[in-house]
Amino acid sequence: MRRPVVCILCDTASLEEGIKRICLPVASKVTSIDPLNITDSDKTLLNEAEVIISDPHFASLWLQGKPNLKWVQGTWAGIENVKKLITDDSKVPAFQYSRVRGIFGQPIAEYVVSYIIAEERKFKWATEVQQTCTWSVELAEHIFNESRTLDSLSIGILGLGEIGNKVAEMCKACGMRVWTLVNRFPPDGNKCTYVDEYRAADGIDELLSNCHYVCNILPSTQLTRGLLDNEKFKACSSKRSVFINVGRGDICTEDSILQALREKWIGAAILDVLPTEPLPLDSLLWKHPQVTITPHVAAGPLIPKTVEFIAKNLQNYIHDKPLEYVIDWSKSY
Repeated sequence: MRRPVVCILCDTASLEEGIKRICLPVASKVTSIDPLNITDSDKTLLNEAEVIISDPHFASLWLQGKPNLKWVQGTWAGIENVKKLITDDSKVPAFQYSRVRGIFGQPIAEYVVSYIIAEERKFKWATEVQQTCTWSVELAEHIFNESRTLDSLSIGILGLGEIGNKVAEMCKACGMRVWTLVNRFPPDGNKCTYVDEYRAADGIDELLSNCHYVCNILPSTQLTRGLLDNEKFKACSSKRSVFINVGRGDICTEDSILQALREKWIGAAILDVLPTEPLPLDSLLWKHPQVTITPHVAAGPLIPKTVEFIAKNLQNYIHDKPLEYVIDWSKSY
């Protein structure tokens, strides 16, 4: 059994404590490093480390020049902060990098369905009129006459991985018709039972034009960055789709969202991820009446499950078993 030297770089105290707790019994040495205040002794410790457990946005501290490093376990699913530092194929790291997976589907699906219901039942409007102590007849008439139940709606899910499958399952349980965008069509025996319509990239316009809600769950890759441009948003105009983004913010630009709203191609935007995070204070999205912004929290309360996942992968490492969810640098996922 291996007893590696482990360094932890994490800016969430409770997650850092949980990770340290699982490492202490199995590592020869465990050190938590303040990634915002790196000292010379910290640099020495990073050079000694065989294993680093780190938030991905601290990748610049360990990506290159660490002679003993064999494995990095990220604390989240995304790898954009790591990948953008690899400027050419010759600099692809020699160590393995694992991302956290398998725990995000349920909370993100809950987020998506919650906001669909909130949009249809006008919860934001109800909150606003409550602040003015108004018993709003206008709101009541809108809900009685214009609100829709979910079983009359369709959703287009961009990306059918672990999270997309769970979103599809939850939306289908509410009676929604589910479309999905995929890289390749699954064989009939492996099709998701919660999906009614599959479309590849050349069918995205058909998907967008047929769905009341469009939910992006795609990772950030060369193929997905900027995918939803003005022409694609224009395809949403037949149903004035509501755009939900819980994937990556660079699938579209802030300007393209604002134009889609201005031209009434989409009816609203619910954004948990944005092209720039944190969203700049002068962004027009903040106060747009048809925009809801949350600060990248769709994945919900995950610290216990994250610690559990890392503990399992750490056991795999020290017992020379295959690591789970090692990324393919050539694919960015």
